[in-house]
Amino acid sequence: MSENRPQSHRSYERKPKKKDFNSYKRSAIRNFSSYISMFIIVPVFAAIALFLLVFPRSDVSQIEKRKLAEFPVFTLQNYFSGAFTNGVTKFYDDTVPFRDDFKTAGYGIQETFGIKTGDTATATGKLQKVKPASPSTDSSKTETSEASKSQTDKTEESTVQTSTEEKSNKDYTKEDADFTVENGIIVVNQDGHYRALEMFGGGTGDSYVAALNKIRGELDKSIKIYSMTVPLASEFYTPANYTDYTANQKEYFDMMSKRFDSGITYVDADSVLAKHTEENIYLRTDHHWSSLGAYYAAETFAKSAGVPFKDISTFKKETIPNFVGTMYAFTGDINIKNDPEDFDYYVPDNNDKCTTYYYDTSFNYLDSGNFFNQVGDPESNAYLTFMGGDEQIVKVKTNVKNNRRLVIIKDSYGNAEPQFYMNSFEEIYVVDMRYFNLNLVDFINSVKATDVLFTMVTYSAFGDNAENLDPIITQNKGQTITDGALNEENN
Repeated sequence: MSENRPQSHRSYERKPKKKDFNSYKRSAIRNFSSYISMFIIVPVFAAIALFLLVFPRSDVSQIEKRKLAEFPVFTLQNYFSGAFTNGVTKFYDDTVPFRDDFKTAGYGIQETFGIKTGDTATATGKLQKVKPASPSTDSSKTETSEASKSQTDKTEESTVQTSTEEKSNKDYTKEDADFTVENGIIVVNQDGHYRALEMFGGGTGDSYVAALNKIRGELDKSIKIYSMTVPLASEFYTPANYTDYTANQKEYFDMMSKRFDSGITYVDADSVLAKHTEENIYLRTDHHWSSLGAYYAAETFAKSAGVPFKDISTFKKETIPNFVGTMYAFTGDINIKNDPEDFDYYVPDNNDKCTTYYYDTSFNYLDSGNFFNQVGDPESNAYLTFMGGDEQIVKVKTNVKNNRRLVIIKDSYGNAEPQFYMNSFEEIYVVDMRYFNLNLVDFINSVKATDVLFTMVTYSAFGDNAENLDPIITQNKGQTITDGALNEENN
């Protein structure tokens, strides 16, 4: 019966299509590629895992100028809160073997494939045009009385006679230049060398002003207080075709000084530095100023304080060649790395007659020796030559006998100053506002200070660092403060 079924009703089974040669070829290639990938990728990942486990892990980054993360301490509380596992993750991420070498290679690759032409800026950080300085809108902050303003204006006039004089040297802010922008920092080619410049966007300075006015009210009027804010290098070296992106820092300093209470002297370092821009007053490859820049500012302060001050010709100049500072890490610009500079510093003629005492941040005595130290690789850590760093309290006992004792409250910019005061004060105490566990008022009184200098860069006075000042003025009040180094001196 089925044989008589119409042709259209007949069912047919589809016969499998025979593979031709090309199909076999494609299949073989896919299989071969899979095997090759497995035999290459798996060993590569295994080698990377072995490398991370076996090779010594980095503990310090010379490029970034910092200690890397440490392996966390295990406690049950840290474990159940997740802090321990987070710490382990951070440790392994931060301490990759040969970290600096890999970063350098990465920067080189970025530079190879980057496109940078003329005065076109490619910003990886957020850059905005800035507005002129304006008074703080925070009415809770102490404003200066008319009498105080008059005194401040007179102080400016007497301490800095050159602020209105015509500059005799080159004004870089009136010339265009080729530059690139990385992480909010301009890298500019000037006078045949690369220089990195941090832009300043402004700020109120409220915390800084309030802290200085508070400590002025808590100290005896016989103790003199000075404020010397130091401009960033961008104040003087930003090319004309990018000046809209950084604020005029002197305008901010002047604005802030008019809010100080009576008895706080404003020291105008900006006007003095502006006269020396063709000299090496700032480091090109680092975010700090140079020792020479610190000298000119220190001279200005010494005049204001009425103490003797030695000319730079009496200092012994020392040089560390091939220095590359923090700006290479901040920008990743290979031009900075490939254009090192000389790091010069100046040793006073009475250095061998001075003793520098080092303490922890609670004023417990640690050691004594020289103010100048070599810490780590000098080609990257040259700025640590001054006292070896920040996380400590330092006292310099000089051979000067004038009963003048100076306390310096600073950020890292202030590290480059104390040596210039070794012929000016009998004793010098150096406190970093970020690393201080005592009460500042009690400390100043306990060391019988006659002069107190707040010296720091623009970012600190107008930024978050200034918020460290009020806590050190109010914390641990009434604690007994003793100098553990006195026993060594007496022996």
